[in-house]
Amino acid sequence: SNIEKKESKVNVKNFSYIIKIADFYFMKSAKLMKKRILEETNINKININKMSNTNFIVFLGPFNDLNTLKNAFNAISVLEFENLEIIKQ
Repeated sequence: SNIEKKESKVNVKNFSYIIKIADFYFMKSAKLMKKRILEETNINKININKMSNTNFIVFLGPFNDLNTLKNAFNAISVLEFENLEIIKQ
C-alpha cells in the first residue's frame, strides 16, 4: 500500500503581531501618544496607522516572535493603559 506522508512545518514567518494601544480622532493626539511612549519607555517600535481622516491607531510592532512581543507588552504595562489589544497581522 502506498501511504502518503505529509510533512507539517510550522511557518515561523507567519508570526506577526501588533499591540494596539489606542484609537484617536486626530493625528495630533496619536503623535502625542507616540511621543509619550518614546519618552516614558524603552520601546521604539511605535507606529501610527491612518485608518481614515478621523481614525488613527497607535500600535507597537509588528513583532515576529513571542519574546519581543512579550517584552514590549511588559514594557508598555508600566503606563497602565486600559484596553491593550494584541492583534495578529
